[in-house]
Amino acid sequence: MEQGQNQEQVFCQSCSMPIQDAALLGTEQDGSKNSEYCMYCYEAGEFKQPDISLQEMTDLCTGFMVQEGMPEETARQMLAEQLPRLKRWNAS
Repeated sequence: MEQGQNQEQVFCQSCSMPIQDAALLGTEQDGSKNSEYCMYCYEAGEFKQPDISLQEMTDLCTGFMVQEGMPEETARQMLAEQLPRLKRWNAS
């Protein structure tokens, strides 16, 4: 899943993680790759945490972003803008 100069970056439509390699893609029940969700959110055709709320996802992702060196407030603000626009959260 190499990204060419003219291709847009792909983001998980559940957690907003950049998906830079096909190995990070979630899977369908038959084992095929799902191009919309990452392996941490989606496996075997189902969300790994089907009952997680948008707020809980924000809290979870904030923790990972802080571990990567981003200030907590910056991470929360970014996620508050991004997550509600993603397919998983925008469906309702």
